[in-house]
Amino acid sequence: MTINIDQNLKLELIHENHAQPIFDLVDANRTHLREWLPFVDRMQTVDFAENFVKGTMQRNKDGNEYGFVIVDNEKVVGRIGIYKIDGQNKIGEIGYWFAENLQGKGIITKSCKAIIRFGFSGLQLNRIEIKCGTENFKSKTIPEKLNFTKEGIIRQGELLYDKFIDLNLYSLLKSDVE
Repeated sequence: MTINIDQNLKLELIHENHAQPIFDLVDANRTHLREWLPFVDRMQTVDFAENFVKGTMQRNKDGNEYGFVIVDNEKVVGRIGIYKIDGQNKIGEIGYWFAENLQGKGIITKSCKAIIRFGFSGLQLNRIEIKCGTENFKSKTIPEKLNFTKEGIIRQGELLYDKFIDLNLYSLLKSDVE
């Protein structure tokens, strides 16, 4: 599955051929990504990335998540998806990360808009959440730009390496965009 955003930007459902580009992207952006993503230290080999991709593909198939790579000008530049899908309550959670040198170009905002449309229309979700570290100032600008409602702070909501961090919880309801 591919979601075309514009002439240069698209989202591709993760496939086996994305393992090497994902590994290369993480490897080139370790310092940047490590600050907020706990998996970075574990991704030391392409084999790890291949297993990561296989797990994602299985969860995609099972309908538990829809993980995509972000492709800009035919190059994998990040990852985005709807995760932790709760089918009973029609809730999903958006997560994203991408190359440091591409920040500020609107890529994540455009990608999130496409994922939101997919979540509400394609998956028939009613609620989409974004959680991000309270100190992750760049990441929290995304839900704020996209008119998510800040519901509060999840205290010690994520173990990031050796310490727990607080998370901002944002939500967008289907009725908010209709």
